[in-house]
Amino acid sequence: MYKVFLVDDEIVVREGIRNNIPWEKTAFILTGEAPDGEIALEMILDIKPDILITDIKMPFIDGLTLSRIVKKNMPWIKIIILSGHDEFNYAREAISIGVEEYLLKPVSSEEMLKTLNKISRRIDEEKEELLSFENFKAQARSSFTDDTSADSDLRPAAETVFDPAGLLNIDDDLFFTKLKYAAKKDIDSIVQEYVAMLGNSWGETPKDNENPLLIYFLFGEIIVSISKIAESLGGDIYKIVPFSLNQKNIKELISSRTVFTEKVKSIITSLIEFRDSHTYGRFQSVIVKAREYIDNNFSSTDISLYSTAVHVGISPNHLSTVFAQETGENFIEYLTKVRIERAKQLLKTTAMKSAEIAAETGFNDPHYFSYIFKKNTGFSPRDFRLKEK
Repeated sequence: MYKVFLVDDEIVVREGIRNNIPWEKTAFILTGEAPDGEIALEMILDIKPDILITDIKMPFIDGLTLSRIVKKNMPWIKIIILSGHDEFNYAREAISIGVEEYLLKPVSSEEMLKTLNKISRRIDEEKEELLSFENFKAQARSSFTDDTSADSDLRPAAETVFDPAGLLNIDDDLFFTKLKYAAKKDIDSIVQEYVAMLGNSWGETPKDNENPLLIYFLFGEIIVSISKIAESLGGDIYKIVPFSLNQKNIKELISSRTVFTEKVKSIITSLIEFRDSHTYGRFQSVIVKAREYIDNNFSSTDISLYSTAVHVGISPNHLSTVFAQETGENFIEYLTKVRIERAKQLLKTTAMKSAEIAAETGFNDPHYFSYIFKKNTGFSPRDFRLKEK
């Protein structure tokens, strides 16, 4: 069964969808409903539905804002927007958020059920592709620690000497960072670096490949990093990758060094295009201005979301939404990160006391500073200083 949640401030619309669709005869169950986004949000976080149906115009939190928050926190949820406005700007913003369907009111029960069925098929396809991909990764990991593999085509050659320990602990954070800030001109060097890790894994034919599971595993780590970046921007990896992540395509991908290189290049290119379209959009100048303000004023105990919003010229609520959407972290997380980095620098390069560093980095209470520092670094300020000596 697919769980459906409904949000609309018009009770007539909610009753129409609730009462006119024969839920008990379908693969769907209406698990909850709410009259506005604010009430709905807490319920959605608790219920975790598969599909969200929401009106676009509502008090407190409107449909687009609700969709943004839901996609950021639960990107797997499929969203159907209901709107009485046939306006391109609404539809364009809904698409940029990752909304699956944009329906104009009034919506008949037949049209709604048809849309739900279409989305359920999409959910099934994604689950099948994800399962296939996860099976490959699981097979790769288990095969690296086992002498045998169920699939003879994937089994490493007996004479191959390969220590998987380093690969299993690959620094995917480094790759994640490279991709997060890479330009298109960097793609070739990034791909070459990772292909070089595979050494002589490819033979003259796919069956001659010495370490096909090594290729699978590295590809999996690449996809994981790309997924993290895509999700942080509200995107869906299955919509960004320019080909289907199913078993057939992944097997084809390892057939040769050339195919692997070109496919990975195409994935990274798609990611960078997606990233740039979201990062360097209409709010980029606002984010740059906000970050500069934080970087220059983090030591002030008076800095706040409100003072930053006044500086950049938009409302605090709007800045909060835009900042999280564009950067993948909220205002407080970024401010804290800047303060902690400055505190680490002072601990390493000066003899200042912890209380002095707290005051220098914008913390009123030295005890609270110590708590936040340990929470973010795993060390107390004193232990961090000793470690760095």
